[in-house]
This record gives sequence, C-alpha cells and structure tokens, in this order.
Amino acid sequence: MQDMIKRSVLLDMIYDAINTAPAALARVALYVAQDPEIVLGLSVAELAHNTDSGSASIVRFCRMLGFSGFREFKIALSGEIERARALDLAQCPNVLTLPPKLAVISTALQNSIAATARTLDIARVQDLAMGIRSARRVDIFGMGPSSVCADIVAMRLLWQGFPVHSPSSASMSHSLARTLDPTSIAIGISSSGVTEETKEFLEIANKAGAQTVAITTRLDCPIAQIADQVILVSSPGSWPEPGSASHVPAVVLLSEYLSRCLQE
Repeated sequence: MQDMIKRSVLLDMIYDAINTAPAALARVALYVAQDPEIVLGLSVAELAHNTDSGSASIVRFCRMLGFSGFREFKIALSGEIERARALDLAQCPNVLTLPPKLAVISTALQNSIAATARTLDIARVQDLAMGIRSARRVDIFGMGPSSVCADIVAMRLLWQGFPVHSPSSASMSHSLARTLDPTSIAIGISSSGVTEETKEFLEIANKAGAQTVAITTRLDCPIAQIADQVILVSSPGSWPEPGSASHVPAVVLLSEYLSRCLQE
C-alpha cells in the first residue's frame, strides 16, 4: 500500500507539472509522462535536447519533484515503472499469453488513453463545447493519420446536429477556411504539431477571424503557437513515428468526452 501511495504521488506531480510548471519544465514533464521508460536511458544533455530545454531546466525539474538531481529521479522513476508493470500483470494475467510485440503495443495504447485522461485540460474542452454550441460552422482538418482523427470528431459532432465540415484535402480545407468568420471554429489536428498543411489551415482561419483550436501531443509546436487554444493528448512513445495512428485512441477519448460535454 505504501508503494502505491508513493507511485501515485510521483506520477501526479509529473502530470500536474505539465499544466502548472514554467514552459521549459512543462515540456520536460510532458516528455517524461508520454514515455517514462525511455527517460531511463537518457543523459541530462540528451533529455534537455529532446525537450528543447537546457541541462539546468532538467535539474530544476528534478528538484521541483523533491529529488537532489537527475540520477536520483531516474532511480525513483525506474522503481515506479517496475511497480506499475507488476501491478498491470497482476490485474491482467492474460497479457502474459500475448505475443511480446503485441503486448507492448496494447499496453502503450492503453497507457496513452490513461495519460490523456489524466492530463486533459477539462476547462478547455468545456470551453470548446460552449463555443461549438453557438458556432455558425465548425471546420476540422488533419493530414494523414490525423485526418482519421478529424473524421472521428466531425462524425461525432454531426450526429449531434452541429454544422461541421471535415474536408479530405488540404486545398479544399484551405478554400473553406477563407469563408470562416468570427462566428466559426477551426480545429486543426496534428500529432507531431508540425504538419505544414494543418498549420496553413489554422493560419488562414485566423486571418478570417475564426476561433482556432489545435489538438496535438506537443505544446512547443507550430500549430500550438498559431491556435487560440491548445488541447493536448498523449501518444505512445517519446515522439510519434511517421504514419503511425497511435494517437487515434487518445483523440477518440477526447471526442467522446467533448460529446458528453455537449450533451450537458
């Protein structure tokens, strides 16, 4: 029981830091939360590079959590990972019968949903729901696997009777974005946050006066810097692999929660 208390306290502190810590420390917290295990193999310099911060920020992050330095933090984090793995196996014994590669993917996707649920900015989702209720039109766009996410969110809203467009091509989305106005909402979805077509979609919508929302896994990305509001979801791994749809389950969670907010 004491180990479980320690585990929940440490993880809660990391998740809380994503939304409450200064920008550099928040990036470190998000990186650790998305894939704690990969952090164990990194040096201070490598973690600083991967999070676009400095070595001093890594040390400050560790001390903010109550550790004297990065080494002590990694020792504690390693213990958390092992305890969590043991707990998962105890609760889900059938996972032992799965092929190892399939078990890894299954666990990663479940963890991304759980991490998204824990770190989701509830107030921002509720604000988005309020905006959708009064919007003249809602345009949603994503490229590649994120286009699947756009279709999922759009279909959920359409079934609830909201005026939603989800163009399948970048040229069409950009053309339609030019017809938006301050009574409209433009939602751009990009797991990496660097998709040029999605960035342009939000830029055009901004110029048209629409409220813009970015759904991504990163705070320090181009679409997050352009949008009026940013909603973060978690993706398995430190950074999503090109072409991977691993962030789709987390967006499904967001879509269903947004739908519930709209029903209230």
